[in-house]
Amino acid sequence: MSSLVPELLDRHRMLTLADANEAETRLKLIDRIIFEVLGWGHDDASVEERVSEDGNTTFSDYVLRTGFSSLVIEAKRSGRSDLVVADKRKALLNRKLVSGDTGDAIIQARDYGRKLAIPFAVVTNGDQWVIFPATRTDEVPFEKSSAIVFPDIQSVLERDFSDFYDLLSREAVIGGSLETELLGRIEDQTDGRRLNQYFTTGFSKLSRNSIFHLIENEISTAFSEDIISSDPDLFAKAYVETPERLRYDKRIGMHLSKRQNVAPKAPHKAMSPQGRRAISGAIERAADSVRPLALLVLGQVGAGKTTFITHIKTVRERDRFEPRADRPYPHWIYVDCRKLGQTESPSDFIASVMFEHLTNDEFLSSYERCVKFAYKKEIEAMQRGPLSLLAFDENEQKRQIAEFLTEDYEAKKPYLERVFTYAAKNSAVFLVIDNVDQFDDPKRQEIIFGDAIAVAQRLGLCLVLAMRDATYVENRAKPIFDAFDFDPVQVEAPDVKAVLARRFAVAKELLRDKPSEFTAENGARMHLDDTSMLIDLISSSVLDSTVGSAISVLSTGDIRLCLRMTREFLRNGYTATGRAVDIFQRTGKYRLPAHEAMRAIMLGSQPVYSEEFSPVANPFDAKLDLSKTQMLRLFVLSAIVRKCSSRKVSSISGEEIRSALLEMGYSPDITLKILQGMCAARYIFTTAHGKPSFEANYLPSRLGGHALRVLMTEFVFLENVIMDTFIDDDDTWSDLKAITSEIYSERAPTKRIIKRIERVERFYEYLTQLYSGLREEASRRGLSAEWQADPFKEGKSVLASNIEKVRRSVSRNYDSTGKPRGIRK
Repeated sequence: MSSLVPELLDRHRMLTLADANEAETRLKLIDRIIFEVLGWGHDDASVEERVSEDGNTTFSDYVLRTGFSSLVIEAKRSGRSDLVVADKRKALLNRKLVSGDTGDAIIQARDYGRKLAIPFAVVTNGDQWVIFPATRTDEVPFEKSSAIVFPDIQSVLERDFSDFYDLLSREAVIGGSLETELLGRIEDQTDGRRLNQYFTTGFSKLSRNSIFHLIENEISTAFSEDIISSDPDLFAKAYVETPERLRYDKRIGMHLSKRQNVAPKAPHKAMSPQGRRAISGAIERAADSVRPLALLVLGQVGAGKTTFITHIKTVRERDRFEPRADRPYPHWIYVDCRKLGQTESPSDFIASVMFEHLTNDEFLSSYERCVKFAYKKEIEAMQRGPLSLLAFDENEQKRQIAEFLTEDYEAKKPYLERVFTYAAKNSAVFLVIDNVDQFDDPKRQEIIFGDAIAVAQRLGLCLVLAMRDATYVENRAKPIFDAFDFDPVQVEAPDVKAVLARRFAVAKELLRDKPSEFTAENGARMHLDDTSMLIDLISSSVLDSTVGSAISVLSTGDIRLCLRMTREFLRNGYTATGRAVDIFQRTGKYRLPAHEAMRAIMLGSQPVYSEEFSPVANPFDAKLDLSKTQMLRLFVLSAIVRKCSSRKVSSISGEEIRSALLEMGYSPDITLKILQGMCAARYIFTTAHGKPSFEANYLPSRLGGHALRVLMTEFVFLENVIMDTFIDDDDTWSDLKAITSEIYSERAPTKRIIKRIERVERFYEYLTQLYSGLREEASRRGLSAEWQADPFKEGKSVLASNIEKVRRSVSRNYDSTGKPRGIRK
């Protein structure tokens, strides 16, 4: 650059002296500043682009385009004396600036921008540079906007070069420099163009007399996470030891790659018979030989780490931890960090849990069995020393000893350390630390781990640390993890349908022989001698249909989420009605409508879809408040799924994603936010469980594959995400808002479905057009094939088929008057 500046300054001087024309000025000066100084590529630029309106055709000098931003440059010949600008950095686009030939050039560039839908414009003769907004969507008029002015070539290349480069370079423009400097913000989605901000109640008013209230308590119990601590026998029946074994999803044609093992050595598999035997053997050896054991329990979010730990204590090894009157026995002290306050000392919290266990335990709280031996040395020393003077008074000696012990007892920590140190020498004491992941602050996590390890080392306790794989990845390099030689245990997510089957079985047992009554849709009173038959109706419908598959896909191995989604679906969806019970009693078969299940799962407890409250993210909105980035979630997901759909490729690097989007004109900052949002949405994962970064490798989740190849053509999915998708186009927004109003006002199901179909088709058409810009940009820049695919074009026929199924379903379920068919009188 140092050698280029004198050359360009000299070139400008020569062009001015020669009174060069516009073409020569562009070729010898402006071109070089654009491409050599500002770093724009020739793939970014088009020259002499046709601008047509009202039968008139002109040609713009330059248009610089990336996927994120664009600007038009109007060039004039060098040395043109009447290109007059103010000698200050910013100037209003008022009459003073927009007048004479300078004003004509500004208006010409502005009009080119408006006709080509380009937001920013530049006027230059190579010497002076005027940069300003050509089109605005924030209702600020043109004459009240400001231009940024570089008054001469010395300002551009010497005095103010940093400002010039930071405003107009390719790197700066894709980072939002023009939006920030000229509009005051980078976000352009500033108004409330989301349907859920205008329509806040569900359009479908269910009047089907759902009878969920008859089974609500039992379902809540059976599908609650708290079942692991409420009843050991129920918990044993609900526990599943079969892992999810699906490695290839035929419906989406995608291999499901496993993420990397992060343990320091080969882990025991908690869900395998061999792994279970190894873990039980380790616990047995620790209990019998009183040799401290350190277990590191790892697993993904919701995989069941807490469930596994509790199963060890309350079911698999229950007899081992039963209190004994004849001898010491092992202890299991569970520390749930969900109960740890944000500012509470971890060491104090761990001590309080241990002290509570001590006071409630038959052995540890007994003076004769434990305490006097824990304090044996101190008591004997007191008796040899100061208490020897009271040797004649045994009762006074006991009183003095009691006061000494009471003082430690009230201080808690000294007392529990003495007692547990003694107990750990006679039988294993397991200190179990769980749910540290509730704290996002790595420093807070490190303190908890450090305090737990210190306690275990000091008292000779066995230590069990449970954490997410990602938490371990963040902390494994810290010295605290060198304190113990941990035996890792990997907890894999169990098979979702097996989990649901067990939970339904528990609910059925709780309801067995319980009578109930309810009023059917036709007003008739229906009596059930055994309400548990409702569980048969629901479970067969969920487990043997697309409903169970949907829950399995959408939960992505998160069993906690799976249980919550099922509860929400049964509570708010089409659980069972008089009509359903009638059909099931007559035929022994009934299928809950899959579309109602999907709707209930997506909505959760909300009346209309909002990504914030839904377990299913919107792939059609990146949530960055930037229209140019709106479809990047789907664009990146499409590339990742396609590249990783074969056995040959299991992941794609963050650097490859960064490079592709940078070539298209998206800054690394935007790309990283997209990756972070997609990981949070569970559409993709990092292979090594770390945080999203360009150094990480990514693989698609099963949910990500279904979002791309199934969900985006499902009628119910589309009409839900419509509600929380920003609609930038004026005509589309007007149409969708009007159609939605008609849907809400229409009461006849057959007429309403026509409007619902019309809305979905209009929405899909809009998304197709929105996505085409990304696909065309990828094609124009020659990106690899996975970046050039068009999922909307590929899914169009599938959507049409799904819409036809909706039409047939409505005709089958409602007569011409809109009344439901098939209810017996």
